[in-house]
Amino acid sequence: MSTFLFASVAIEAHTTNPMPIAARLVERGHTVLWYAGRAFHDRIAAIGAKPFPYVAAPDFSGQDLFEFFPQFEGMAGAKMIGTAFNDIFVGHAAHRVADLRAITTAQHVDAMLTDGLSFGVGMVSELEGIPWATFADGPLPYSDADTPPFGPGLLPMRGPVGRLRNRIVRAAAGRLIFAETERTYDRIRRDLGLPRDSQSALVSVASPMLHLQACTPSFEYPHADLPSHIHWVGALKPDAKRDWVKPAWWSRLTIAKRPIVHITQGSLRPDMTELIVPAIRALADEPVLSVVTTGGPTEADVERAYGGPLPSNCIVAQWVPYDELLAVADVFVTNGGYTGVTLALSHGVPMVQAGTTEEKAENAARIQWSGVGLRLGKTHPAPEKVRRAVRRVLDEPSFAVAARKVQAEMAEHDAGNEGADLLEELATRRG
Repeated sequence: MSTFLFASVAIEAHTTNPMPIAARLVERGHTVLWYAGRAFHDRIAAIGAKPFPYVAAPDFSGQDLFEFFPQFEGMAGAKMIGTAFNDIFVGHAAHRVADLRAITTAQHVDAMLTDGLSFGVGMVSELEGIPWATFADGPLPYSDADTPPFGPGLLPMRGPVGRLRNRIVRAAAGRLIFAETERTYDRIRRDLGLPRDSQSALVSVASPMLHLQACTPSFEYPHADLPSHIHWVGALKPDAKRDWVKPAWWSRLTIAKRPIVHITQGSLRPDMTELIVPAIRALADEPVLSVVTTGGPTEADVERAYGGPLPSNCIVAQWVPYDELLAVADVFVTNGGYTGVTLALSHGVPMVQAGTTEEKAENAARIQWSGVGLRLGKTHPAPEKVRRAVRRVLDEPSFAVAARKVQAEMAEHDAGNEGADLLEELATRRG
């Protein structure tokens, strides 16, 4: 049996998404150690893995990110991405290396798995000779001449003009958005006694040994020749919650004779006025049933943000298992978090996307490119724009057809078991 070390940045999706992979490894008799924020330790222990806390690295799990990192308040798009990479993802790499080496010194580790934002795991691999893998619950971190650079949410443009555009934008991003990140990355490697990386920090987010991409090809831009270490595993679907009890209002969904619209803006964005309130207003008088999940705020919080009692066709819940709700939804209105988007596609649900923060522009571009939904290009969309978009997705079959195409591809995958299989194989390379 082997010992695996998981490492995840202290963000909900990045920690919970690989849990099915860890659970399958534990079920097979392997040992799984997990370096994660304390807010997730109970859930990690519940699947049989052993949690380890951040010690040198700051632990912002379970806290409001904008209170912990006030420099991000009001930021969006490329500026926010560049700052986050420099201040957190790359900036905390040396702390992660110190914490992880303390674990690997005390215990033999055969292989490691991390999300693409936990910079430092690859450096531990170089220092200790431990094979490492990455999983992506975000756009495929691999670029070639025909692929738009990460950040601005550009669509593919083939031919010489497209390749020229990509080179210019990539060079500009390197100078204007990620220049400080590259300097930080080079300094940390130098301080650890590692040689300068021939690749940029953005390229190094993915392991060159094994990368698990949490979608399927029809939801990614085409690539002429992907390296063999990149594997499509489909959506990172959570294991079913055995103790979850359907709420009393669930019967309204099963007998509904009108379309069900699931509305969410994820767990990172607590301001209900961004998307949830505009979407509720947009659909208040429409012949649909709106089901809002907040990821934290209560129904009373939503009512306060809305400015009064909610419409009779609106249900609000803090949390409902995505798989349960998306199984009955007709449209998914989302700010575009990758986890929610790919889970919706695993159920063949078309979507309306609003949101430009974090990596949302890149996810939105793929929604538009693949034809599975509409992107609004606004973090605070006008209710009328949301209304028109939902009507269009409901009325035009092409969106559902495209979403079902991705669903059919994903049905061929089981990310938990496939990820475990590939990690077992990777562990044999130790030494």
